[in-house]
This record gives sequence, C-alpha cells and structure tokens, in this order.
Amino acid sequence: MGKKIMKYIYTLMLLVIFTFQISCKSSDESAQTVKNASGEQKTIAETVQQPEADLSSETAVKDESQAVPEQVKTEEVKTYVPETAVAKKDIAQVSETKKEEPKKEKKAVKQTDEKGFVSYVEGSVKKKNIEEADFKTSVAEKTTVKSRESYKTMIKSRAELELSGLDIIRLAPKTTVDLVALYEESKDGKQKTDIKLAEGDLWAQVNSSDDKSEFKMDTDIAAAAITGTNFRMSKTGEITEMKVYHGEVKISNSKENMDDLEAKSVKDFKQPGQISGPKQISGPKQVSLEEWVYIVKNMQQITFDNSGKVISAGEFKATDKSEKNDWVEWNKKRDRQKGLK
Repeated sequence: MGKKIMKYIYTLMLLVIFTFQISCKSSDESAQTVKNASGEQKTIAETVQQPEADLSSETAVKDESQAVPEQVKTEEVKTYVPETAVAKKDIAQVSETKKEEPKKEKKAVKQTDEKGFVSYVEGSVKKKNIEEADFKTSVAEKTTVKSRESYKTMIKSRAELELSGLDIIRLAPKTTVDLVALYEESKDGKQKTDIKLAEGDLWAQVNSSDDKSEFKMDTDIAAAAITGTNFRMSKTGEITEMKVYHGEVKISNSKENMDDLEAKSVKDFKQPGQISGPKQISGPKQVSLEEWVYIVKNMQQITFDNSGKVISAGEFKATDKSEKNDWVEWNKKRDRQKGLK
C-alpha cells in the first residue's frame, strides 16, 4: 500500500516537471520572435531597445529645440542696444514733444482772448465787431470784453467795462467806443491798448503804465498817451475835450510825430490875439496845420476842433458849472465805491 502511494506521487511529480518544461520552452520561443508594426521579426530584447532609441531621438530633437533659443539669444546679444542709447533716444523724443507744446499754447491763447467783462449796464447797450456795420448784439452784465469790439450806449443808458489790466472805462448815454486793441503785444514787445472814442462822453481810470505797457486814447483828430490817470474825454459835434482829474496825459494832433515834437504845458497856451483893423490880404496860400503836443495834468483841460486846432487849454475847478452834472457825480460815486481817487 505504501509502495503504491509513493509510485503515484513519483508519477505526479514527473508529470508536473514535464508540464513546466513545455511551458518554459513555449515562453522562450515567443520571447525570441516578435513581429513589429512593419512586419519584421525581432527579438524582445531588440523590441525593448527600440523605444530607447526612439526616446534618444526624441531627446535629441528636444535638445535641438532647446538649442534654438540659445542661438536666438546669441543673435540678440549681437544686436543689443545699450540702455544709455535708448535713454538718449527717449530724451530726444521728449524734447521734440516739448518743442511742439508751445504751438498748442499759442493756439489756446488765440482761442481765449477775453480781456475783461461788462461790470455795469443801465438801459440799452449794444456791441458789434469793429468790422461789422450795425450794432445788433445786446449787452448784459458779466458779458466778456475782447479786442476788436465796439460798444454803444443808447439814450438814457450807461455802461462800465472792467478790463483785465484793472483799468475801468465808463460810457455815458449816446457814446460809442472802439476797442481797437486790449493788452496786445506790439512789435517792440510792449502790451498795447488802443481805445478810440467815436462819439459821446467817456470816463476812465487807468493804472500807472511802465516801460512794458502802453495805453492810448484815440480820436479822429488827436491821440493821447495815458499814464496812471483819471480822465474824462468827450466828443460832441466838432469839439473834442479832455479833462484830467488825477495823473498826467500827453496829447497831440500829430499821432505819428508825437514823440518827436517838443511837449508843452497847457499853462503855456495863449489864446490868439484880437485882430486889429482891416489889412490888405495877399493872394491865397496853402496853410499847414500847426502840430502840437501838450502835457495835461491834475485839474487841467484842453479843447480842440475837428481840424486839430486848439481852442482852449488851462486849468478848471470842481466848482465849475460844467462839473455840476449827473454824469460827473455818478462817476465820482462809482470811484469811491471801488476805492479809487
């Protein structure tokens, strides 16, 4: 019985060993020959080595792709521009921009040419551009004042203009003025103001001028250079009169030669003497108008006609009948309110 069992175990062991050998042999054959994707016979070892080769080629490609930026960097180094050069270029661009800026500023100045405002209106006051024929625009308080404008007051109307130079111009009823130029730069570098009285009565308070400014009051016949003055100028019919309450005015019937003529005081003016008896008169002669320049100071006046001939000149008083009227009293009251002399 024991021998049968041992024989059975021995037979079983041989069967197991035989089965194991067959299994190992089939495994070795399958491992030795493997078909690749292209149909070629290769061993497993070759097949295993193939991915490594592929991996190596991919790595090489990757290395080459990484090498490209290195070449680019090299080219970048070759074309490198120093920061100082870039900075100089930027500074040059900024300088060019700064050079263009004043042009814009000049345009801005031309667009904003306001030179004051209307500080008082009573009754009907109108304005226009000097080039226009008719006064169509009504004027209200706070209206801006500009160069090349004309202002006109109607019957029972008054107006006050406060200019940017702290100068004040007041218009009596039925008065027309042309603001030819207000604080405009002239060729000699001065700030020029030129106001023309066309008709009516004008009262002005002008600040002291200096070497850099010029204030001129003009009519068709004469021109006056104003320096720190409170004055009144009226033009009625053929007669023009200027009175100075405070300060000094230089006035002449020769606008172009004012600075070349010798200035006289109105105290030196003498009325023409009375002509005695008839005399024989020689043939007609061309008579040239005498050119004159007078200095008019505190409480002095000068009167001349449309031909430019002086009719009277000298002093006047606050008690004179011509000073006792509503226009003079109203202006003095306005001056006191503003703290002016």
